[in-house]
Amino acid sequence: MPSKPLARKNHRHGHLLLHAVWAFLVASLFSLASWCQQPSAPAWEGTLRDYASKPIGGAAIELSADGHKFHTLTAADGHFLFEHIPAGIYQLSVKSSGHTARYPQPLNLATPPAHAVLTLTPQGVLAITFAQSEAVSAKTEGTGGEALSSSSVSQLPLNKRDFSQLLLLAAGTMTDSNGANNFTQQFAINGQRGVEATFAMDGADTSDPEMGGATFSNFNVDAVQEIQSSSGWMPAEIGRGAAGFTNILTRSGSNDIHGSVFEFLRNSALDARNYFDHSSIANPGRIPPFRRNEFGFTNGGPVVLPHLYDGRRKTFYYGEYQGFRQVLGTTQVLPVPTAQERAGQDSTAYPGDTLFVPVNAQIARVLARYPLPNFPEGAYGVHTFATSSKVVTNADQFSVRIDQQIGARNHLFARVTYDNLTGPTTNPDQTVIDPSFGIQYIDRQRNLAVDYTRTLSPKLELETEFSITRTTPSFPTTNRTDPAVKFNDGLFEAFNSAAGSVMTAFGNLFQLQQSVSYVTGKHSWKFGGELRFNRDTTYFGISPNGEYDFGGGTAYSPVNILSQSGAHTIHAGDPLPDTLSSLLTGSPFAYTVAVAPPYFSNGPHIGPAAITRNAGDLYLQDTWKLSDRFTLDYGLRYERYSAISERAHRTSGVIDTTTSPGQEFVVNPRPAYNSNQYDWGPRVQLDWRANNHLHMHAGGGLTTIPPNIWQDNFLTGSTPFVIYPRLTASRGAGIAYGFQITPSQLPHAYTPGGQDIFPTGDTSAVAPNTVMDINRYERDIASLSPNHQITPLNISAIDQKFTNGYLATWTVGLERTFANLTADANYVGTAGIRLPRISFPNAYPGADPQFAPYTQFDSSGTLTGGFGTEQLVTGTAHSTYHALQLSLQGNIAHGGPGVQASYTWSKSIDDTSSVSGGFITGASGAVAQAFPQNPFDTHAEKGPSTFDITHAFTLSLAQDLHLESVSFLRPVYRKVTAGWELLSISTITSGAPFTIYSGIQQTGVGSMGVDRPDQIATPQLSTARKKREDYFGRGADNASYFSVPIHVPGGTGPNQGRFGTLGRDTFRGPAYYDYDFSLIKDTPFGARRGGGELADLQFRAEFFNLFNIVNMGLPANNILGSGFGVISRTAGTSRQIQFSLKVIY
Repeated sequence: MPSKPLARKNHRHGHLLLHAVWAFLVASLFSLASWCQQPSAPAWEGTLRDYASKPIGGAAIELSADGHKFHTLTAADGHFLFEHIPAGIYQLSVKSSGHTARYPQPLNLATPPAHAVLTLTPQGVLAITFAQSEAVSAKTEGTGGEALSSSSVSQLPLNKRDFSQLLLLAAGTMTDSNGANNFTQQFAINGQRGVEATFAMDGADTSDPEMGGATFSNFNVDAVQEIQSSSGWMPAEIGRGAAGFTNILTRSGSNDIHGSVFEFLRNSALDARNYFDHSSIANPGRIPPFRRNEFGFTNGGPVVLPHLYDGRRKTFYYGEYQGFRQVLGTTQVLPVPTAQERAGQDSTAYPGDTLFVPVNAQIARVLARYPLPNFPEGAYGVHTFATSSKVVTNADQFSVRIDQQIGARNHLFARVTYDNLTGPTTNPDQTVIDPSFGIQYIDRQRNLAVDYTRTLSPKLELETEFSITRTTPSFPTTNRTDPAVKFNDGLFEAFNSAAGSVMTAFGNLFQLQQSVSYVTGKHSWKFGGELRFNRDTTYFGISPNGEYDFGGGTAYSPVNILSQSGAHTIHAGDPLPDTLSSLLTGSPFAYTVAVAPPYFSNGPHIGPAAITRNAGDLYLQDTWKLSDRFTLDYGLRYERYSAISERAHRTSGVIDTTTSPGQEFVVNPRPAYNSNQYDWGPRVQLDWRANNHLHMHAGGGLTTIPPNIWQDNFLTGSTPFVIYPRLTASRGAGIAYGFQITPSQLPHAYTPGGQDIFPTGDTSAVAPNTVMDINRYERDIASLSPNHQITPLNISAIDQKFTNGYLATWTVGLERTFANLTADANYVGTAGIRLPRISFPNAYPGADPQFAPYTQFDSSGTLTGGFGTEQLVTGTAHSTYHALQLSLQGNIAHGGPGVQASYTWSKSIDDTSSVSGGFITGASGAVAQAFPQNPFDTHAEKGPSTFDITHAFTLSLAQDLHLESVSFLRPVYRKVTAGWELLSISTITSGAPFTIYSGIQQTGVGSMGVDRPDQIATPQLSTARKKREDYFGRGADNASYFSVPIHVPGGTGPNQGRFGTLGRDTFRGPAYYDYDFSLIKDTPFGARRGGGELADLQFRAEFFNLFNIVNMGLPANNILGSGFGVISRTAGTSRQIQFSLKVIY
């Protein structure tokens, strides 16, 4: 099989890298042991400040452990110092202005503790950040990432108050739009796919159990205590294939009642016009309508029930709610057919000539539902239709947390978090044609976490946590009748691209964690384990309404077609010259449908699967103080994942045989695939403290990447439970628009011995590895088509050799402090090994006999049976990443701003950046394919990752304006001039890569829309022309930079062509610039009985893309499609303004 050598080669690379890392670990441990010395008694120092970064003097800071207490006072500049603090686990509290704030997590002070910044908010919440996060923390962190306090999270300008946007402030973090299958933003961290970014809340896993990425990303930021973000080298306690790990610490109550009430308002009347917003009869407004309201509250304090229970100093509550209501008018620019084309005039097939095509009656009704073009100057020329489409999004999110202090040593907390998301519509371009074509994202997210911490002594702490996470990402569409009309070359906007598709997942994750922390002498140990149980239910079916594909392959005319010149007359049965003539005659290249037998469920519950996976892990890690200057962090992690299974045995797959055609298709395959039992993850890092201001470190490690339960699960939802017959046109056997296959027509599935596999419809009764007679099933299906043509079944499965992947990470860096600033410089390298991809061992649809080894043909090349297109999930993909990552954070002296800056210079290379290209294809504009041009040679796909960004710079600033100190403003009432603060987030990145596709089947390997052309000239890519959206610069002649290699000597397939020489992701899109600002005014009022302010009224004016920079998106990248080389969408918004009021008490 062509994919076997590649799999063996990647397997060898994986073993070599594993052995190299093990050798590095052993050598490091033995060579450094001789450096060991007795550590001196450590000291801990830091600074206490308020949320506006102003120092707090005269505050009392207390560290307590097992009855021992240590006290100190802050100086006028906020500085504090503890001398001779023994290493151990402490509780931290700060008393200022008569109020006491406690840090909610146990504090593990290693040797030596690093400089800390304590931040006290007006709500009485205490947060901590450290100059060296791996030296002192509530948990050991990695070498990369960010630690963001509650003030940073709630104060920075956030569009939609989504905390996950703050992750982009960290070096090495980019967005991964290809992996955003659950319509939440995913992050490519250090060159790895978005599904490898993991998330937790209070230590409880909140990654989407099915699709990866974050859940609860809209969690109320006013209820966030701290965001701990780790990447690069990470300790052994972090696993699950994490390229990055983000833990959200939620706030807990205190002895005083604190909280907030807020409202954020957005309206299009305050916004600037998008570059592609054009007034027209269909859209006469200046800009599309936009209304957003975000509102909510937080409240926390002691649990006091009058005359029943007084929970002060021991029982605390914290509750929050956030509502989100939005109606967004999105700008849509689409290619649609002209009035002349709807009448049957095709002037594009032959230059200078016009075909007069008889229009199929059913196609005429489809064309009538398209809007007419209204903007001939647009991206698609005379085919351009520009308008706006409303997208409605509603969300309600709340949580309640209860903390119980049990004596001096025990702490218990429980939190319940609830989030209802309805919207947005994921395909607003389709609702322009018909509102019923829309796909709406709906998710009901739930999380329960219970944590018990017991401190047995200042050196020993136990923690147990149990959590449940439930998510229900669904993408329902209301239209269950209209079939899809899609254009493989992007000629027009698709018609009902969803085609009734069903994608629903009910994910349930049960998690139990136990950890033990022990500090003694030169060592800070932590060991523990975890049990994880996935119990999910999914429904899946692509295009159950049916799908007709035009373009991308040869179709044949059912009628005679005359030309104006008479030189290009087409006779019935002749190949059609272009996609438009194929559409007008109702002659698609291919027809497919998702259809289930009548004894299985159809409609919105098609393709059910009850999925189970169990996992467990153990880890041991230690921070070993070798000397005053050297610290060694090392650890080992073991993870065990069971294979994905289905509780009703609704699984299928292929196994290799020695008989023709070389494979057998089995129901209920056992084992489903190879589940590796030896997933070890060693970690090691050495830190050298050259002096009090300079640290250097080097480290590396391995982590196991488990299969994603959604993307990588090709065991369920396929033949024979859901059938995907795909008919392709051939000479004398065309396909007519309107042809359908329905559930009642499907035959039964039999074994080669003639036994009905599902005699009662009970799938659980099927024996393991039951062979299905594929040829008999195909003959029965053929009887349904008008010409009784045999069409091999398309199947999907997981390769028997599929196993877990690995992520290798290595890093070298240094950290330097300058007064209140900390600068970091790191080299970070990663390698993804045995990553999942979809392989096609039997080529693409419509493949010639020499490329389809598992399809049976007679001597004339006519199909007689065997397998059709096979989509096998295999672990043969590979990725590498190398980066220089720089960061700077802290406060500039003498009243300067607080600053956090990062710069990344990187290169991410892989041979595919995702498992699949997304849920629904067929939209106009730029497309990204996950499949190779040549399914038998993936080496040619090696190129930049689709999320590769060479240069990325982010900068956040927070500056108290001190207007009350300005001389000419001193006569003004201090309540007016005091409390003004300016904050900003600036982002500058280079362009994202994209690939050019030809839009036609070039070879006999078949058609999957992934053929690439030859490049014959070098375009000058620019958005600075008079027509800014013309990225390639030649308008309608942009295709002249390329040549499609068809009708060449030695070519194969219907067009006698070869593969193009152009590589994958060889072009770059425009750069991206964004400057967001927030102007904040805090006005305290009232007074508490014990002193201090009663409340604070905060006004915010926020400006997103303040300078209204036009950030162009990627251009249309299909040569034969409409508007090739022209951009039709922006990558970001125009300037948008938001106002808010918040009362903090």
